[in-house]
Amino acid sequence: MPKLSSFAVLWGLLLGSGLVVSSVAAQEAPVNPRSRRDAEAQVSQWLEQHRASPPAIRAFVQRMPKGGDIHTHLSGAVYAERYLEWAAADGYCIDPQALTLIPPSACGQNSRYFPASQLPNRPDTYDALINLWSTRNLPFANRSGHDQFFQAFGGFSEISSAPSRQDDMVAEVANRAADQHIFYLELLMTVQGAEVRQLGRAVGWSGDFAQMRRALLDRGLMDLVVRGSQEVANLERQVANTLRCDTPMAQPGCEVTVRYLQQTTRTKAPEEVFAQFVYAFELAKANSRVVGINLVAPEDNPVALRDYQQQMQMLQFLKTQFPEVKISLHAGELTLGLVPPNDLRFHIRQAVEVAQASRIGHGVSILYENNPFQLMAEMRKRGVLVEICLTSNEVILNVAGNQHPFREYLAAGVPMTLASDDEGIARIDLSNEYGLAILRYQLSYADLKRLARNSLEYSFLSGASLWNSSNFDAVTAACAQDSPNAASISAGCRGFLAQSDRARVQWKLESEFAQFEALPSFRTGP
Repeated sequence: MPKLSSFAVLWGLLLGSGLVVSSVAAQEAPVNPRSRRDAEAQVSQWLEQHRASPPAIRAFVQRMPKGGDIHTHLSGAVYAERYLEWAAADGYCIDPQALTLIPPSACGQNSRYFPASQLPNRPDTYDALINLWSTRNLPFANRSGHDQFFQAFGGFSEISSAPSRQDDMVAEVANRAADQHIFYLELLMTVQGAEVRQLGRAVGWSGDFAQMRRALLDRGLMDLVVRGSQEVANLERQVANTLRCDTPMAQPGCEVTVRYLQQTTRTKAPEEVFAQFVYAFELAKANSRVVGINLVAPEDNPVALRDYQQQMQMLQFLKTQFPEVKISLHAGELTLGLVPPNDLRFHIRQAVEVAQASRIGHGVSILYENNPFQLMAEMRKRGVLVEICLTSNEVILNVAGNQHPFREYLAAGVPMTLASDDEGIARIDLSNEYGLAILRYQLSYADLKRLARNSLEYSFLSGASLWNSSNFDAVTAACAQDSPNAASISAGCRGFLAQSDRARVQWKLESEFAQFEALPSFRTGP
């Protein structure tokens, strides 16, 4: 009998498991009548049986419903290959010596520039640009993962900041999410950033937050808010058009609910940061699609370190003015060696206790904080969720496996979810992060479901939760008698879901779990 190749053996395993199926076919799989508890138990058993096979785990997490990705930067989520396609389509040129984009208007300024459309015929330059705009082939980049990661954004910023490509970027990320059975995205992006920073410079810095806020409003900040809100509304329409939603040719991304977090860049002068904060709060109040705010850029930047406590105080002041606006903060994206020890002692605590953040992005330095176990207990009590970005933490901070505080957060009962951070730059997707969590931390299927449910329970979607509590042990009374896998639901449940964006997406997740757990691949008995 001829010996099968390892690929053939693997493919047979996945094909026989039923996990190699199209997303459409999987969604149309008939619902098995056995109880949900039995179905869930069989999925758990399958996972335990295949835990030692990373390829099988990959197939599992690709198909598993994952709820939402609530920490993903729009520009960094797009793969470099797509940016190069758009560069060619939009008439850009390439400087092969500097490995930079040249705008169409400057293509004739140097004889060495060549049209981006010629890149497929120049594979060395093509590959070099992808490596430069991502962390692909990082060992050969001659720089740290931290530096390579953050410098990658500058390479494609000419395209990622172009208004004409914003809809393509959102559509790209939404389609990829749908392919992974992700139903909700909170995309971090910046609206009217340069204009707001300019206004901040014009107002200047006095240290009096109330006076500066009045000055910003007097000098026309609300005009920028109106423009920004209109920009978001236009983007929504353009994305729907790009995805061909409400047509027979609708793309999968149409089924993904997308909301936005307005970014503030933490590395600017105090007057610019404060102006961005004021604008972000006002924009979130004015436009329901902007569901919260965030603070971005390297936390170890010298300006970010110098002004960290002051920035938390700015947020504390504005949160009293806008208590309904949600805050998620990058905090604790640090480790020993990257910064001096004193800078590891207070960032997460101040984000939670001073800025009143509802969620923390990364949170890697939690065990370096003063009284860290008390802080984690406080986060659990307050319901402050940590957005865990495993690949990003490994690439940027060189923190992975047992060096990551994942298990400590889990043991302390701090709510967590998995997030991608920047799929394009890191060359991953959210499914990869679920796979890493299984392989590194021996998570059970019940653990994975909690992570996915947390992504929606702690999202900034509007409306009441489907669940009576964050323990996910009982749904709201309106839907208590309904089954997520039923062909129809009661009028009461239907009415409840119609009034809550959050509950509606949560119901979709539960429906997808029911379909996933009913797949024939997980049956272990007759």
